[in-house]
Amino acid sequence: MSAEHTNPGPAVSGVVAIIRLREGEPDDAIATALLDGGVEVMEVTLPTPGALAAIRRWNTHPDVLVGAGTVRTACDAGAAIAAGARFLVTPTTMPDVLAVAHAAGIPVVCGALTPTEIDLAWWHGAAAVKVFPVSALGGVGYLRAVREPLDDVPLLPTGGVRLEDLVPYARMGCVGVGVGGALVSADLVADRRWGTMTERAAAFAAAWHEGLVRRDA
Repeated sequence: MSAEHTNPGPAVSGVVAIIRLREGEPDDAIATALLDGGVEVMEVTLPTPGALAAIRRWNTHPDVLVGAGTVRTACDAGAAIAAGARFLVTPTTMPDVLAVAHAAGIPVVCGALTPTEIDLAWWHGAAAVKVFPVSALGGVGYLRAVREPLDDVPLLPTGGVRLEDLVPYARMGCVGVGVGGALVSADLVADRRWGTMTERAAAFAAAWHEGLVRRDA
């Protein structure tokens, strides 16, 4: 393991809800709906209007772990950390972002897709590696093949993750999954269908738990 590999800060694991909105600032009802469904880890992507303010507000809740997503530069990282982000998620492996985060004791989940990219992210000090977009290369089947030689790397498949994928991902030892539109879609937010969002969150949380139980059985 790299000397830089200190994996600081809180663990990013389980179902990670990705909030990526193009219009309008995230309503606090989103965090409440997800939490009511049992999803406690939330990633607010920086291009979302009002992302930093949402991160600042939501992290005041004691049961929620909120981080910033789509962090691409050291400036992005600094702004997100100043807003209270408790973890960062990047689309690629950016050493400048890792340096800023490590200095602040904040874990980074780096994005990667190929085995080489995944291993490089890990050796550069990622706390976990977001395998993205995993569905583009076969989803569960691709992840299983990649994990075989990289079983010491905490993997967090993201991109097109379906409800039925959660049990196999948990059983094969993934640290978590990133779920975007299947949990927090623009339509649900626009229509303020918080009850539906809670139902979906509960289904994803239950599927993840089932996978963990079956892995340990």
